[in-house]
Amino acid sequence: MADLRSDQAKFLRAFGSAEISSDTVSHCFLAQLNLSDTAGVAADYQFILDQGRLALISVQNRRQSPVLVDFFDRAFRRRLAAGLQGQLLGKALGLKNLRTPKVLDATAGLGTDSYLMAHAGCLVTAIERSPAIFALLEDGLRRAVQAVGFQESDSEAARRIEIRRGDFLLMDWPDKAYDVVYLDPMFPNDRRKASSGKEMTMLQNLATEDQSESELLTQSLRCARRRVVVKRNRRSRELAGMKPTLKFQGSRLRFDVYCR
Repeated sequence: MADLRSDQAKFLRAFGSAEISSDTVSHCFLAQLNLSDTAGVAADYQFILDQGRLALISVQNRRQSPVLVDFFDRAFRRRLAAGLQGQLLGKALGLKNLRTPKVLDATAGLGTDSYLMAHAGCLVTAIERSPAIFALLEDGLRRAVQAVGFQESDSEAARRIEIRRGDFLLMDWPDKAYDVVYLDPMFPNDRRKASSGKEMTMLQNLATEDQSESELLTQSLRCARRRVVVKRNRRSRELAGMKPTLKFQGSRLRFDVYCR
């Protein structure tokens, strides 16, 4: 995992320390960032508060929209309404054959897939190694738990997600602790196009440290009781060159399944 101080050097914040929630894991990371009006300090990104929501903007490209975690976005709500079992992800997870499955999302990112799985009834442990991305995810989940005016199932889904900051490969995991281990890895030779959206572009720029594909898959297979699910581009090669047991393929994405 990146050294915290070197990671902090990439970021500024545009709000005072009093506006940082003290009961969050990300409090120390955010509080130690330089303010945006600090003289002589350069950075690539800046944290802002967008209508009370923690968001990240590019200092170099001010026209780019803020990146934040919003589980109540209209487009995302349509995906939730469609139900996960009929989607490729639900089929890859094997939800029809599992009741309240325990899922380890080892590369959580902004938490979209974690929330989809939790909304479908999974108990999700989500791991994110980037302190900046983790801060956005933590803020989004906090707001989802506290949301007013939405269905109770929405806050319940957020409560079914436990988030941890760290590197999946460096953390201590017991064997076969989860029904499913889910991976959405990002490597320099497998970057998704910038047209995938501003969130993906930001994730690509922040994902500067590579994890060994073979170690990632080996660790995942050790932790999984039933299967490992790997999200890939449709034309990408298999993770670590290992042939999956099953494939669920769409027009742009596919899910490779490694059964135990």
